Amino acid sequence: MKLFKRILLLLVISLLTSVSAAAQADTEAQPEAAAEETASTEDLTLEQTLALPEVPQKQNSYIQKYMRREAIALHKLGYKVETMRKGEIVIVTVPTDRLFGPNETTLLASATKDLRNFLPYFRTPGKFKVVLAIHTDDTGSDTYLNDLASKRIVALYDYFDTNATDTNLLSGYPMAANDPLNEDHTRAARASNRRLEIYILPAEGLIDEARQAR
Repeated sequence: MKLFKRILLLLVISLLTSVSAAAQADTEAQPEAAAEETASTEDLTLEQTLALPEVPQKQNSYIQKYMRREAIALHKLGYKVETMRKGEIVIVTVPTDRLFGPNETTLLASATKDLRNFLPYFRTPGKFKVVLAIHTDDTGSDTYLNDLASKRIVALYDYFDTNATDTNLLSGYPMAANDPLNEDHTRAARASNRRLEIYILPAEGLIDEARQAR
């Protein structure tokens, strides 16, 4: 339930970006206490989430080597793997056609073959932060695609909540069609845009491990 509320909050934040100026004024007029209550890390954009936590300079080398080993291991499993933030973050791309049927929001039975490979990142509480970003193609209205992406994020949360040891550092972003890899309107291009991006970040537990290793 806690994670479901987090998704709902992210959806509210997404909707707020497109409200009218009058609606924004109403929001700003709410009591200060209410504003403070909703202020949290859940208010962060995907880019802001991926910037935290910062790795201290003295721990950079250890973290980069550690995450490079993780990237190599995931690549050997057949995934498309990239890195960012000078190798501190591993990005794995999984086509959503392997996880969901067309226009469906319930995970395929075969989806566990992919998702179970990421359960180890939840095994040690506080060691890794995992961020999910669901992307759709552009077939449909913005409202439909946002709803589809949001429900798919919830389905992924349910899977990890059920099967992972600790999901406190799991967050999700329903990106819908806002960040396409390919803007062509061919069938192949749309298929490449339908994807789940899994960002694996070092959390405080791994940073502490790096401190102790020096």
